[in-house]
Amino acid sequence: MRLPTCVYATTLACVLILTIHCQLVAGSSGTPFFRPRHNGFWRSNEASFGRRSQGGAYPGARPLSLRSQAYIDKIAAKEMPGYSGVDNVIERFPPRGGEDSDTFVKVVGIATDILVQCGRVVLPPIVALTKMIVGFYQALPKDAIMAQVGLVYCFAGGYYPTLFSSLAAAQQFGWDVMVEAIQDLTDEAINVIHALEEVQTSKYGFDDDRAANSFRRNTAVVMATVDPQKVNQAAGALYTTWVGVSSVLEKEYARVITLSLTMARYIERLAQFILAPPARMCVAADYHRWIPVVIGWGCKAAAMNVAWRIQRVMSAATSAITGGLMFARACARMLSKRGVKMFGLIQEDDEATFFDEVIGFMVAGLGFYTQFEAQYRNGFSFKVPYPFNLVTWPFDLAEKWIQWQITKE
Repeated sequence: MRLPTCVYATTLACVLILTIHCQLVAGSSGTPFFRPRHNGFWRSNEASFGRRSQGGAYPGARPLSLRSQAYIDKIAAKEMPGYSGVDNVIERFPPRGGEDSDTFVKVVGIATDILVQCGRVVLPPIVALTKMIVGFYQALPKDAIMAQVGLVYCFAGGYYPTLFSSLAAAQQFGWDVMVEAIQDLTDEAINVIHALEEVQTSKYGFDDDRAANSFRRNTAVVMATVDPQKVNQAAGALYTTWVGVSSVLEKEYARVITLSLTMARYIERLAQFILAPPARMCVAADYHRWIPVVIGWGCKAAAMNVAWRIQRVMSAATSAITGGLMFARACARMLSKRGVKMFGLIQEDDEATFFDEVIGFMVAGLGFYTQFEAQYRNGFSFKVPYPFNLVTWPFDLAEKWIQWQITKE
């Protein structure tokens, strides 16, 4: 129901009368209703700063709130070097975001600085090394590249089965688009790192280097430097490529996925029966609901480990045969183009001779024996031995991540 206009007019008049009355009463008692400003402050003398109670320039004045007093102390400390008000009030007073917002800003700022420092150290060498490798391989003939890829498949196929399958599937689902997207994201990251370096060398007028201001400044620099359209297109291209690759991998490794999930279900039942009661005795009652979840995660990880060890042995055999044939046929083509025939045993056509199969199976047997013998002593964990793992750890992480993604329900 809409009120008459006279009601609104009467209410406004009452508010005005009450305001004028308060002003007159405050003026007669010597205490101004609105504190006057002097040179940008509520007090004009140094002695009045930092006093929350009665006294000072205006005896009987209302005490300031903690936040207002902290703001006044901060301004006075900047404008008056000899000011001795409340020490470190602004540092002790909680921010408007809550008690933990400053801690959150510090944690996020530290994490951002760590990522920036890691990117500054890692990205430029990786980009330079990648460009050098790409230029080197572009200068090589195609048969030489195929021979090297065949050797990698032959001697390392059991270590990275899903990674090699992902690369093979990505060639059918937009390899060029994926490479261009990765290059765009790398360029944007390098631009952000350079921009943050310029901001750190010259603060552009920022005199407060607290965590909150540093985080806001870095965020503003990132938002102003990054091209959102390019990043959006690159992320979409990578996601589209991964959807196609993951669908191929799920079909290719359907057997190991089914085996791991089936083993996880049966192991989880037994583990819940054996491990849940003692876990409830050792864990507080508030965390009992986490026990089944953690046991389920552990059972799934154990089942995945066993299933993928079996799959890696089979992948080592199949990839060794594939890589050995690739290596032998590529070498035969290179020798045939240079006029090396070896009494007609080497031909450029793979179907014209069986010599490439003989060499290929010999190389495949050597590759599989090397992998099997090395992993037999390590429980078929298929971990890259030291010191090669210092170089191959990114591929190990990628292999684990791909296995988890295509195996999870």
